[in-house]
Amino acid sequence: MWPRFRRQDFMNIAFYLGTLLLFLAATMLVPVIVSLVFAEYAIVAHYVVGIGFALAVGSALRLLRVSPKGLERRQAIAVTGLVWIVAAFVGAVPLWLSGDFASFFDAFFEAVSCFTATGLSLCKDIDHLSMGDQMWRYLMQFLGGQGVIVIALSLGIFSQSGSAFYTAEGREEFVMPYIKRTAQFIWRFSSIVVLAGTVVLTVVALTLGFAPLRAFFQSLWMTIGSYDTSGFAPQSLSVTYYHSAIFEFIILALMAMGALNFAIYARLWHGNWRAAISDFFRDLEIKTLAIWTLVMLVVFIATMVGNQYINGLSTVIRRGVFTVVSNTTNTGYQVFSNEQMSGLLTSGAYMILIISLAIGGSIGSTAGGIKALRVGIIAKQIVSRIKTLLLPASARDTTSYIHNGRRLITTETANAAMILTLLYMLSYLAGAVAGVVAGYEALPATLESVTAGSNAGLSSGILTPLTPAFLKTVYILQMWLGRLEFFTLLALFAGIISSLKPRRGKAKAKAKAKA
Repeated sequence: MWPRFRRQDFMNIAFYLGTLLLFLAATMLVPVIVSLVFAEYAIVAHYVVGIGFALAVGSALRLLRVSPKGLERRQAIAVTGLVWIVAAFVGAVPLWLSGDFASFFDAFFEAVSCFTATGLSLCKDIDHLSMGDQMWRYLMQFLGGQGVIVIALSLGIFSQSGSAFYTAEGREEFVMPYIKRTAQFIWRFSSIVVLAGTVVLTVVALTLGFAPLRAFFQSLWMTIGSYDTSGFAPQSLSVTYYHSAIFEFIILALMAMGALNFAIYARLWHGNWRAAISDFFRDLEIKTLAIWTLVMLVVFIATMVGNQYINGLSTVIRRGVFTVVSNTTNTGYQVFSNEQMSGLLTSGAYMILIISLAIGGSIGSTAGGIKALRVGIIAKQIVSRIKTLLLPASARDTTSYIHNGRRLITTETANAAMILTLLYMLSYLAGAVAGVVAGYEALPATLESVTAGSNAGLSSGILTPLTPAFLKTVYILQMWLGRLEFFTLLALFAGIISSLKPRRGKAKAKAKAKA
């Protein structure tokens, strides 16, 4: 029998969702300040409305449970699963009021894409979006990239059930001995990286001729988009807008940092340099990610060589390296326009883009997708299986790997890797079929689906305000499932469906009463 959510469960869940919405209301003060700096007074009014809406909904939810109890595991799972959609619904309000989105649903899609650090956009004119709205998009992106629950834990909003919250958000590894310390480290380290990246990019932007204030905000937003591997850019031309190899190189380095496990940075943070560097080069996840990126790069460049519309091998290599790293880290920044994607790239290059998006970066990073560690474990299990067939029947083969120390590949570890990989593949397939049903070509539909399911930002051009609503809904579900790595939401859906079914005893009693 499936566990059911009781009335008390829903009240407790509502209370903690309300608490998170009050926190979200406080974060809306940031775009208010930015709008005031740039004299965007109409935009200030939009965020005042947004803050009022968040406070009203958050307070109403909290009033459902005046004296909350500690959260049980299933309640923590429900809060974690629902907050991404509830926060996006509230966060969409000021975006919708801006008039830059065709409907509230499109603004909601944008907010989901922000919080899940995906990078797909439905903004009608991103080049002329207000500074306040741009700031809000990137702030949602930063909150989502680090993890809404992680930030809440670091601030002490959830003092109980921390472990349940942390793992429910799609995180498997603890980089510190305690949950709160883990969350605080992720938040602090990411803030330092964003600050440092912003300073460096600002200096570059100033040399490119940007005005000081504009250089700062452009650099801040591109740093967040790169490190959080979300792929949002404040211009429709994405990275090509800057026309700078140095700018691209710094962004590339930030994307690579965002795709690495936070545990690596934690060891360096504590001064374990020698051990950290030694394990880094032996780590199965790092080796898998490096090999995967190198193979994708060689094949992609091979498909691009000879393209008469792209001049010079150096240009091919530069664009190829940036594109492949952007994809394998699940960032999705583009150095090709949508027209070039459809007109210049061969079907083979297009397929490589799709494949490179599917895997993603490291477990415990800001990247989405299947994750390199799971691919490495599956590859080792395949080799182990072949080896076992060649060994005598009495022999036993144990397979180990290096990842934050030496570990054995158990049946449970292998099964978990294969099941999650299968779920991602089914998500990619379902989204691709939905795109084909909507009338789009198979390759672009597959790329758009893999982008949504792996929380990357690369687009084939399918997603526009004119895209059918049902396909947008499919992409929202893919982004949501992919960000939480399926099991949290599947458990939530199962619990809700089970709760809606009448109990057998009550059903029989009603049947007798009718008879």
